[in-house]
Amino acid sequence: MLLRAAVIWVAVAGGAQADLAVITSQSAGKLSFLRTPGAELLREVDLPGQPAALAVSDRYVAVIAVGTKTLHLLDLHGAGVARHVFDGAPFALAFDGSNGDLLVTDAAAEGAVHRLSVPDLTRRARLRAAANPTGIDTDDTGRFVVAARDADLALIYPAGCLTCAPLEVPVGHHPFGVTLHEGRAFVSNVLSDDLSVIDLPSGAEVARIPTGSRPYATAFAAGRGFVSNQYDASLTVFDAQSFEVTGRIETGDYPEGLSVDSQGRLVVASWFSDLVQIFDTESLELISEAKMPEGPRAFGRFITAEPQP
Repeated sequence: MLLRAAVIWVAVAGGAQADLAVITSQSAGKLSFLRTPGAELLREVDLPGQPAALAVSDRYVAVIAVGTKTLHLLDLHGAGVARHVFDGAPFALAFDGSNGDLLVTDAAAEGAVHRLSVPDLTRRARLRAAANPTGIDTDDTGRFVVAARDADLALIYPAGCLTCAPLEVPVGHHPFGVTLHEGRAFVSNVLSDDLSVIDLPSGAEVARIPTGSRPYATAFAAGRGFVSNQYDASLTVFDAQSFEVTGRIETGDYPEGLSVDSQGRLVVASWFSDLVQIFDTESLELISEAKMPEGPRAFGRFITAEPQP
């Protein structure tokens, strides 16, 4: 079923929750801070070096500039807090759900995950991974999962891991994005056009969900999962419990990062269209959209509560 989104412009009512979406624009070297649900631009920050992946917490924005191998830590108003330059090839990152450390994947050599303290960005540990680790996500316990792109593996690490080796779980071809949701890991397999579903307690792959061409990232709201399909300019919609595909939403060209705000609205960054689009996850209609600086990617969890002035 193809669902064509109709724009329904909305305003933030008196007591309604507004959230902050932080979008990386790789080609332009910018960070854009938007307010949902209207995609209202609050500020832009220059961030040279091809910023791509990012993660946000209730206090900080962390961004990897792949061109300069630099991790930038900023506050939620866009002011710089700290920087860390890597020797290898850093790409994706997540805030540890239990203690707030930063976890950063590194594709150099045989692959690694770095654990850094926040806010000083001192390295606490370097964990073994597998060939070309890319996406990473963590849950509230501090357990985290990494996609090893060139090994066709998902790597599961226990909470608080400083020296441990991961559990290796075979998945589809060329895994990239990872999202943890209700005790499962959802891993997007870019070259097999499907999503591996892994039960985290057992470490077993329990399902494969067909997607569009070149799935990239996954997010959840309203009992549904949403997968960005880069080559299809679309999102695959599936039931979060049965894993049955239930629909498809058209987006801008080459959708990549997507995340959900506190009210269940889905925010999608489309790299080749220079667009951010916000969808209602109940009706699957388009609420608002905004042009971005060139090359928006926003790979990672990029939404948090808007800070008070």
